[in-house]
Amino acid sequence: MSSVPRQTYLHQLDASLEAAMNVSEGTVTSQLRATSRTYFYFTTATLALGLIFTLATIMVLVVQKKEPVPQSPDKSPLVGGNCSLDILSVLKKPLGNESSAYLQVSKSINSSKLTWNKNGILNGIGYHDGNLIIQSPGWYIIYCQLQFAVPNCPDNTIDLKLELLIDNIIKKQTIVTVCESKTVAKKIYRNLSQFILQYLEVNNTVSIKAEKFQYVDINTFPLESVLAAFKYSNSN
Repeated sequence: MSSVPRQTYLHQLDASLEAAMNVSEGTVTSQLRATSRTYFYFTTATLALGLIFTLATIMVLVVQKKEPVPQSPDKSPLVGGNCSLDILSVLKKPLGNESSAYLQVSKSINSSKLTWNKNGILNGIGYHDGNLIIQSPGWYIIYCQLQFAVPNCPDNTIDLKLELLIDNIIKKQTIVTVCESKTVAKKIYRNLSQFILQYLEVNNTVSIKAEKFQYVDINTFPLESVLAAFKYSNSN
Protein backbone atom coordinates (compact mmCIF):
# COMPACT_ATOMS: atom_id res chain seq x y z
CA MET A 1 0.00 0.00 0.00
CA SER A 2 1.38 3.44 -0.91
CA SER A 3 2.03 6.08 1.73
CA VAL A 4 -0.57 8.48 0.36
CA PRO A 5 -3.60 6.23 0.75
CA ARG A 6 -2.31 5.18 4.18
CA GLN A 7 -2.09 8.81 5.32
CA THR A 8 -5.55 9.46 3.93
CA TYR A 9 -6.91 6.49 5.86
CA LEU A 10 -5.27 7.68 9.09
CA HIS A 11 -6.69 11.18 8.64
CA GLN A 12 -10.17 9.72 8.17
CA LEU A 13 -9.77 7.52 11.29
CA ASP A 14 -8.63 10.50 13.38
CA ALA A 15 -11.61 12.54 12.17
CA SER A 16 -13.99 9.73 13.06
CA LEU A 17 -12.54 9.34 16.59
CA GLU A 18 -12.65 13.09 17.16
CA ALA A 19 -16.29 13.22 16.03
CA ALA A 20 -17.16 10.28 18.32
CA MET A 21 -15.47 12.03 21.26
CA ASN A 22 -17.38 15.22 20.53
CA VAL A 23 -20.65 13.30 20.41
CA SER A 24 -19.85 11.54 23.71
CA GLU A 25 -18.91 14.80 25.42
CA GLY A 26 -22.10 16.43 24.15
CA THR A 27 -24.24 13.55 25.36
CA VAL A 28 -22.65 13.58 28.83
CA THR A 29 -23.09 17.34 29.07
CA SER A 30 -26.77 17.07 28.08
CA GLN A 31 -27.35 14.31 30.64
CA LEU A 32 -25.70 16.37 33.37
CA ARG A 33 -27.84 19.38 32.50
CA ALA A 34 -31.01 17.23 32.55
CA THR A 35 -30.04 15.77 35.93
CA SER A 36 -29.42 19.25 37.33
CA ARG A 37 -32.81 20.47 36.11
CA THR A 38 -34.53 17.42 37.64
CA TYR A 39 -32.82 17.98 41.00
CA PHE A 40 -33.76 21.68 40.90
CA TYR A 41 -37.41 20.91 40.17
CA PHE A 42 -37.52 18.25 42.92
CA THR A 43 -35.95 20.60 45.48
CA THR A 44 -38.32 23.42 44.56
CA ALA A 45 -41.38 21.14 44.82
CA THR A 46 -40.23 19.81 48.20
CA LEU A 47 -39.77 23.31 49.60
CA ALA A 48 -43.18 24.37 48.25
CA LEU A 49 -44.90 21.38 49.89
CA GLY A 50 -43.13 22.11 53.18
CA LEU A 51 -44.30 25.72 53.07
CA ILE A 52 -47.90 24.67 52.33
CA PHE A 53 -47.86 22.18 55.24
CA THR A 54 -46.49 24.83 57.61
CA LEU A 55 -49.15 27.35 56.61
CA ALA A 56 -51.90 24.72 56.98
CA THR A 57 -50.67 23.84 60.48
CA ILE A 58 -50.67 27.50 61.52
CA MET A 59 -54.24 27.95 60.20
CA VAL A 60 -55.47 24.88 62.13
CA LEU A 61 -53.92 26.19 65.36
CA VAL A 62 -55.51 29.60 64.85
CA VAL A 63 -58.95 28.08 64.22
CA GLN A 64 -58.68 25.85 67.30
CA LYS A 65 -57.70 28.83 69.44
CA LYS A 66 -60.98 30.60 68.59
CA GLU A 67 -62.98 27.89 70.49
CA PRO A 68 -66.16 27.81 68.40
CA VAL A 69 -69.54 27.18 70.02
CA PRO A 70 -70.21 23.42 70.28
CA GLN A 71 -72.43 21.96 67.57
CA SER A 72 -75.62 20.05 68.21
CA PRO A 73 -75.00 16.43 69.25
CA ASP A 74 -77.28 15.37 66.37
CA LYS A 75 -74.82 16.89 63.87
CA SER A 76 -71.65 15.86 65.71
CA PRO A 77 -72.50 12.76 67.75
CA LEU A 78 -70.51 12.22 70.91
CA VAL A 79 -69.12 8.90 71.96
CA GLY A 80 -71.13 8.38 75.15
CA GLY A 81 -71.18 5.23 77.23
CA ASN A 82 -69.44 4.17 80.41
CA CYS A 83 -66.40 6.28 81.40
CA SER A 84 -67.18 8.55 78.47
CA LEU A 85 -64.16 10.20 76.88
CA ASP A 86 -66.45 13.05 75.82
CA ILE A 87 -66.21 14.46 79.35
CA LEU A 88 -62.49 15.14 78.91
CA SER A 89 -62.94 16.84 75.55
CA VAL A 90 -65.81 19.10 76.62
CA LEU A 91 -64.56 20.04 80.09
CA LYS A 92 -61.47 21.73 78.65
CA LYS A 93 -63.46 24.95 78.80
CA PRO A 94 -64.06 26.26 82.36
CA LEU A 95 -67.67 25.98 83.49
CA GLY A 96 -69.62 28.87 84.90
CA ASN A 97 -71.93 28.65 87.91
CA GLU A 98 -74.96 30.44 86.46
CA SER A 99 -77.05 27.25 86.34
CA SER A 100 -76.08 23.98 87.98
CA ALA A 101 -77.52 20.95 89.73
CA TYR A 102 -76.04 18.03 91.63
CA LEU A 103 -78.44 15.59 93.27
CA GLN A 104 -78.04 12.16 94.89
CA VAL A 105 -80.54 9.39 94.22
CA SER A 106 -83.44 9.07 96.62
CA LYS A 107 -83.60 6.04 98.90
CA SER A 108 -87.29 5.57 98.16
CA ILE A 109 -87.10 4.04 94.67
CA ASN A 110 -90.35 2.46 93.55
CA SER A 111 -90.34 2.90 89.76
CA SER A 112 -87.96 2.89 86.79
CA LYS A 113 -88.05 6.71 86.72
CA LEU A 114 -85.67 7.68 89.49
CA THR A 115 -86.24 10.42 92.04
CA TRP A 116 -83.53 12.49 93.69
CA ASN A 117 -82.83 14.13 97.04
CA LYS A 118 -83.61 17.84 96.75
CA ASN A 119 -81.11 18.81 99.45
CA GLY A 120 -78.25 18.79 96.93
CA ILE A 121 -77.20 21.65 94.65
CA LEU A 122 -79.95 23.46 92.71
CA ASN A 123 -78.73 26.76 91.32
CA GLY A 124 -80.86 28.24 88.53
CA ILE A 125 -82.37 24.81 87.77
CA GLY A 126 -85.70 23.59 89.16
CA TYR A 127 -86.69 20.11 90.31
CA HIS A 128 -90.02 18.29 90.51
CA ASP A 129 -90.99 14.61 90.64
CA GLY A 130 -87.67 13.27 89.36
CA ASN A 131 -87.24 15.98 86.70
CA LEU A 132 -84.63 18.68 86.45
CA ILE A 133 -86.44 21.72 85.00
CA ILE A 134 -84.38 24.13 82.91
CA GLN A 135 -84.96 27.81 83.73
CA SER A 136 -82.39 29.42 81.44
CA PRO A 137 -81.75 28.46 77.77
CA GLY A 138 -78.30 27.39 76.66
CA TRP A 139 -75.92 24.47 76.21
CA TYR A 140 -75.89 22.09 79.17
CA ILE A 141 -73.57 19.28 80.19
CA ILE A 142 -75.67 16.54 81.78
CA TYR A 143 -74.09 13.61 83.59
CA CYS A 144 -75.58 10.66 85.46
CA GLN A 145 -73.89 7.84 87.34
CA LEU A 146 -75.67 4.89 88.94
CA GLN A 147 -74.24 2.22 91.19
CA PHE A 148 -76.00 -1.15 90.99
CA ALA A 149 -75.72 -4.00 93.48
CA VAL A 150 -77.07 -7.47 92.69
CA PRO A 151 -77.10 -9.54 95.94
CA ASN A 152 -77.57 -12.95 94.30
CA CYS A 153 -77.75 -14.20 90.73
CA PRO A 154 -81.04 -15.83 89.71
CA ASP A 155 -81.23 -18.56 87.10
CA ASN A 156 -81.59 -16.06 84.26
CA THR A 157 -79.41 -13.15 83.16
CA ILE A 158 -80.04 -9.56 84.30
CA ASP A 159 -79.80 -6.50 82.04
CA LEU A 160 -78.93 -3.34 83.95
CA LYS A 161 -79.83 -0.25 81.92
CA LEU A 162 -79.48 3.51 82.42
CA GLU A 163 -81.48 5.89 80.20
CA LEU A 164 -81.04 9.67 80.01
CA LEU A 165 -84.19 11.46 78.81
CA ILE A 166 -84.92 14.99 77.63
CA ASP A 167 -88.65 15.82 77.79
CA ASN A 168 -89.31 12.08 78.32
CA ILE A 169 -87.47 11.19 75.09
CA ILE A 170 -84.46 8.88 75.37
CA LYS A 171 -81.28 10.67 74.26
CA LYS A 172 -78.57 8.35 75.62
CA GLN A 173 -78.57 4.89 77.18
CA THR A 174 -76.14 2.36 78.59
CA ILE A 175 -76.72 -1.34 79.25
CA VAL A 176 -74.71 -4.16 80.80
CA THR A 177 -75.61 -7.82 81.33
CA VAL A 178 -74.75 -9.58 84.58
CA CYS A 179 -75.45 -13.03 86.00
CA GLU A 180 -74.78 -14.78 82.73
CA SER A 181 -75.98 -18.35 82.28
CA LYS A 182 -74.58 -20.91 84.75
CA THR A 183 -72.68 -18.22 86.66
CA VAL A 184 -72.72 -18.49 90.44
CA ALA A 185 -71.93 -15.18 92.12
CA LYS A 186 -72.94 -13.13 95.10
CA LYS A 187 -73.01 -9.35 95.55
CA ILE A 188 -72.22 -8.13 92.06
CA TYR A 189 -71.47 -4.39 91.79
CA ARG A 190 -71.73 -2.48 88.50
CA ASN A 191 -71.33 1.22 87.81
CA LEU A 192 -73.13 2.74 84.80
CA SER A 193 -72.76 6.31 83.61
CA GLN A 194 -74.02 8.45 80.77
CA PHE A 195 -73.16 11.91 79.46
CA ILE A 196 -74.58 14.37 76.94
CA LEU A 197 -74.01 17.92 75.71
CA GLN A 198 -77.43 19.32 74.76
CA TYR A 199 -78.98 22.69 73.97
CA LEU A 200 -82.03 23.15 76.22
CA GLU A 201 -84.85 25.66 76.26
CA VAL A 202 -86.79 26.99 79.24
CA ASN A 203 -89.01 24.30 80.82
CA ASN A 204 -87.20 21.43 79.13
CA THR A 205 -86.92 18.52 81.58
CA VAL A 206 -84.11 16.08 82.29
CA SER A 207 -84.86 12.70 83.86
CA ILE A 208 -83.28 9.28 84.39
CA LYS A 209 -84.76 5.80 84.05
CA ALA A 210 -83.18 2.59 85.31
CA GLU A 211 -84.27 -0.82 84.15
CA LYS A 212 -84.12 -3.26 87.11
CA PHE A 213 -84.37 -0.21 89.37
CA GLN A 214 -84.60 -2.50 92.39
CA TYR A 215 -80.86 -3.11 92.04
CA VAL A 216 -79.86 0.56 92.28
CA ASP A 217 -77.56 0.62 95.31
CA ILE A 218 -78.88 2.86 98.09
CA ASN A 219 -77.09 1.14 100.97
CA THR A 220 -73.44 0.22 100.31
CA PHE A 221 -72.55 3.18 98.07
CA PRO A 222 -75.45 5.63 98.42
CA LEU A 223 -73.32 8.63 97.43
CA GLU A 224 -72.21 7.14 94.11
CA SER A 225 -75.57 7.46 92.30
CA VAL A 226 -75.88 11.08 91.20
CA LEU A 227 -77.42 13.33 88.54
CA ALA A 228 -75.59 16.53 87.58
CA ALA A 229 -76.19 19.35 85.10
CA PHE A 230 -73.99 22.37 84.33
CA LYS A 231 -74.65 25.23 81.97
CA TYR A 232 -71.83 25.30 79.42
CA SER A 233 -72.70 28.24 77.15
CA ASN A 234 -75.50 30.76 76.55
CA SER A 235 -75.02 30.79 72.77
CA ASN A 236 -77.46 29.04 70.47
